[in-house]
Amino acid sequence: MSKFMEKLKKLGRKGQTTTEYVIILGLVALGSIAVILIFGNQVRELFSSAARRLAGEDATVESHTDDGAVERDDIRDAFQN
Repeated sequence: MSKFMEKLKKLGRKGQTTTEYVIILGLVALGSIAVILIFGNQVRELFSSAARRLAGEDATVESHTDDGAVERDDIRDAFQN
């Protein structure tokens, strides 16, 4: 009977660990979604401006002031202190 109880305890601990990992994974996923929603447009504008600059086009960034994005005239402004 004691072997049976030991197996039950081990199974309970394994389930607890799995549950903890699922909770951590869920929190990381929610954090990632929040960051993408907050900074997504600014990062997209930065990368598109860099791509245009590499292509030899004008590197001005189209600002979206309605969602709180910072207005930049040129991609170089984003990297100056």
